[in-house]
Amino acid sequence: MAYLIHINSLPELDQLLEAKKETLTIIDFHAAWCGPCHQIAPYYEQLSRNFRHVAFAKVDVDAVPAVAERYRVTAMPTFVFIKNKIVVDLLRGASAPALNSLIAKHAPTATAGASGSGSASSLLEFLDTTQLTCLNESPEHGIKTILGQKRRNKSDAYLLSDADEQLLLTISFNQAVRVRSLVLTGKVASQAPKKIKLLINKPAVGFEDVEDAEEPEVAQVLTLSEDIVAEGKPITVRFVRFQSVNSLTIFVASNHGGDDETRIDSIDVLGNTIEYVSMLGFH
Repeated sequence: MAYLIHINSLPELDQLLEAKKETLTIIDFHAAWCGPCHQIAPYYEQLSRNFRHVAFAKVDVDAVPAVAERYRVTAMPTFVFIKNKIVVDLLRGASAPALNSLIAKHAPTATAGASGSGSASSLLEFLDTTQLTCLNESPEHGIKTILGQKRRNKSDAYLLSDADEQLLLTISFNQAVRVRSLVLTGKVASQAPKKIKLLINKPAVGFEDVEDAEEPEVAQVLTLSEDIVAEGKPITVRFVRFQSVNSLTIFVASNHGGDDETRIDSIDVLGNTIEYVSMLGFH
């Protein structure tokens, strides 16, 4: 699924700019006869998936000449960057690195990538919800109550452990991804996760496989501070170990209060799809 907005008239554009005036809007001015326009189009479409806080629009200069005239577009492709209805930057030509650089410049809410190439976005839209599993979850408060909508949970729903404080949850994706960081939030401090272990591409593990396992048998072991889970701060992972992830398993070994129940209010996974990362090499 892409998030491109095709503009067919000046009123449509004005409506978009009014709705998105607090954020960045990018307009791709293109033409059917323009070869470089067709070359950059798949990359631009993928950007619309990865930078959801940015509005990505497209204008065919031959079909909607009035919009092109407003911004004095004479060469294709031209990318116009707009904030608060004011042009803040302009890029002529099909340069993927330049596009990425300008997005990073004008949309600073994106999380900069650890490798310095690209930015990290939520990967929850790529979840395979049929493969969401969690061992020792409460029947009333399972994993799908907070991840079933494929976005970070902001409702009153939460994941709760059942027999003891441990949880073993597996998140599977519908394509390979590169994971840069995680977000785990807990509204009840004493029940918030403390020690966790991360495994990749091992969807069928049980508690007996992870309770005593340490690195490098597991990809990473982390101890989370109270403020990280209370404020939902990103938890950076060792990026080199999370380059091609089809499934991510999170073993919660303990919580901060030593309670019998562990509670997680929301989970997010930040990174990029492999397809997006490969596009960063586009020239």
